[in-house]
Amino acid sequence: MSLLSQKIAEHISESGETVQSLAAMGNFNRTTLQRVKSGERLPTRAFFKKLIKVLRLSPAEEAELETLLVIAQVGEGTYANRQMIIELIETISELTEYKIPFSKQLQQRDSAEDTDEPTPAMLIVSGTKQVLSLIEYNIDQELTLATDPTVKLTIPYSFQAVYDYLFQQQLGNKKTLNLQDVLCLSREGGDSAANPLLGALKHLIALTLLDNVDYQSHCYTIGSESHTVGPEISALFPYFMITSTAVITISRDLSQAVRYQDAAFYDLYCDCFAEIQASTRPFILESNNLFKVFDLARNFKVEVVFEPLPCFAYYTDRAMLEAKLNKAFPYYEPLLEAVDRYFNYFRQVSTGMLNVFSLKNLRQFMDDGNLVFPEEIYHLLTPVERLTILQQVRDDLFHQRRRLFAVDDHKLFLNKAVEFIYESSDCLRLVLHYKIGGRIVYKTIELREAGVIAAFKEFFLSLPDSDYVLSTETTLAALDALLAEYGSAADPNLTKPLVIVAQTGV
Repeated sequence: MSLLSQKIAEHISESGETVQSLAAMGNFNRTTLQRVKSGERLPTRAFFKKLIKVLRLSPAEEAELETLLVIAQVGEGTYANRQMIIELIETISELTEYKIPFSKQLQQRDSAEDTDEPTPAMLIVSGTKQVLSLIEYNIDQELTLATDPTVKLTIPYSFQAVYDYLFQQQLGNKKTLNLQDVLCLSREGGDSAANPLLGALKHLIALTLLDNVDYQSHCYTIGSESHTVGPEISALFPYFMITSTAVITISRDLSQAVRYQDAAFYDLYCDCFAEIQASTRPFILESNNLFKVFDLARNFKVEVVFEPLPCFAYYTDRAMLEAKLNKAFPYYEPLLEAVDRYFNYFRQVSTGMLNVFSLKNLRQFMDDGNLVFPEEIYHLLTPVERLTILQQVRDDLFHQRRRLFAVDDHKLFLNKAVEFIYESSDCLRLVLHYKIGGRIVYKTIELREAGVIAAFKEFFLSLPDSDYVLSTETTLAALDALLAEYGSAADPNLTKPLVIVAQTGV
């Protein structure tokens, strides 16, 4: 019996009803209920809803059964991946909501080694807590004393306490940290296990959101035949951290560490880190180059866009771009050409694309006409232009010309800063656009690890059948309500769209 069938059997027993009486009450087949109870088959969604109703479960009990049903349908690993992706999306949304002032001045951290005695060339510590404490102390020393703080890491993904500490110390710090790492990944438990990279990804992307961290991340998977890794200097201490003045080597079980402040050891480990970095694959590729978003130096087909607003590329022609891009922007001409080429190519190759957006953010757009570009490069859309695009989105959804779905904003927090673009099996792009101190930050992060990309694809494709998106009927009703509400603010006699783009086959 599965956990689902066991729980269903428990609820049936606690209800005091028989299988036959419940079947009569719910108007469903008694044999089907018996097979569901014994774990011989999974219930359909309709059957499941009826069963929950006749069992008279509490909201908490219903939620528990819903979770067990999804796990029974997709497996524990896939369910865990989905939950980690949701947590990642909401973490990014929350972090980009905050305005973090750069006002923190780190003080040197007290340590048992802070004495008048000369710093030893080698220091050995034992115990997981002591190892972490040594790492934290040397991070503080680097951030406090170094003019250009630099930290290089080769650690397992499970040692996330190090990244949490780096994040906390850099949060609001006046100094900029140059951070480079090579993550060691391993996957245990087969297909039933969650992808470990998804757990690590939340911590790593949190660091990329800090404006005072220059971050490069690589990774390798233990046992991977497709990626070779530079030689370990020591089989006992395969992990290490390098700062400007010291090297800390760390044992495989993270219970022992040795800090070296010796020039020969320092040079040896710096060379080793460079070799490992050169022989591993990028985990996170970060760019602040706006033109990279509209790069056509590669073939791609966008299959999924998960974003704050419905994909407006479908409705934006060259005339619209010429009117809305700021001609005073220093790179107006090349940007116009890049965006126009990209949008044209996008419309040609992205037929059937899944587009998930937020009604909450769409309402904000209707209020202020603000798109997701840096404000200095474009003019806000007028009320008439906003209404025109809104009408086109509504018509495309109604006539099923596009696969449009609105997230349930009560169940999934998606703000204006987050946009995921799934292009192919070898690239998932995260585009971030948010404000720090009144300045717009526009950042592109490319994820190229196959396991992460596959997990995100599965999550995105599961959304249309999940409770995280609204039904088409509910979405249409919400769009109609927005049209009615904002129609009076635009031209009530508007009959001809301002933007005309061929929509056949889209």
